Amino acid sequence: MSFLKIGDRAAGAIKSGGTTRRAAKMVVVDADHPDIEAFISWKVIEEQKVAALVSGSKLCEMHLNRIIEACHAARDALSDEAFEPRKNQDLKREILASRKAMIPENYVQRVIQFARQGYRRLDFHTYNTDWDSEAYVTVSGQNSNNSIRVTDAFMRAVKAGSDWDLIKRTDGSVAKTLNAAELWDQVAYAAWSCADPGIQFHSTINDWHTCPASGDIRASNPCSEYMFLDDTACNLASLNLMQFRLEGGDFDVENFEHAVRMWTLVLEISVLMLNFPRKKSPN
Repeated sequence: MSFLKIGDRAAGAIKSGGTTRRAAKMVVVDADHPDIEAFISWKVIEEQKVAALVSGSKLCEMHLNRIIEACHAARDALSDEAFEPRKNQDLKREILASRKAMIPENYVQRVIQFARQGYRRLDFHTYNTDWDSEAYVTVSGQNSNNSIRVTDAFMRAVKAGSDWDLIKRTDGSVAKTLNAAELWDQVAYAAWSCADPGIQFHSTINDWHTCPASGDIRASNPCSEYMFLDDTACNLASLNLMQFRLEGGDFDVENFEHAVRMWTLVLEISVLMLNFPRKKSPN
């Protein structure tokens, strides 16, 4: 998991085309990997951190500034005692409210000192849940599509509610045994919570493999429309459909079909120029 977090940070620093589009990265972990439970819950926990940052920052901004306002509202009548909750009932009420909201006590005391120095407003940065916001940039796991690789054997174990072994990659021994159905429940909860991990059905994918002699298909590209051998890559192109919209609103089918034929040839030529996959493919 520590290596995944390093890769996640590296991907976050890369913008496709040098603009604002994030790097695309697919991470696939087998269902029998010893780290599978941590992998499943990775983004769930990070999403919860975002919720905590957003709600916590706004609660801090609100309550801490109310404490400052309570101090200054009573300053004319109470002088320096306006900063003492035993004397200033409004301040006492705001402090109690901040504690109920779980505002850190050191921040409460610090902001009273801040108000005592004459400041009337605390500039406390708040966050939002926009996908490209600072809150999401702060947490990990946001720069990849996470999927788990499940076999027919795993799905049968889920259906039967039987045990499932997690296998060490170093020596092939059993690292842990757990209930397959409970692991599947973790996957379902995580997908509901944060839309990850996705599922790739390893057995079915390889049953449909067109080049099985060259090795198993073990993963896909980030959008999962390309599944092939390790160290190969998808060759994609896109057409702007709005460019085929005629003035009256109809779709220019004839020119669209021509563009598709032309770009299919272009992509085929580019594949031929780059050579086909081989056992020792350069990374």
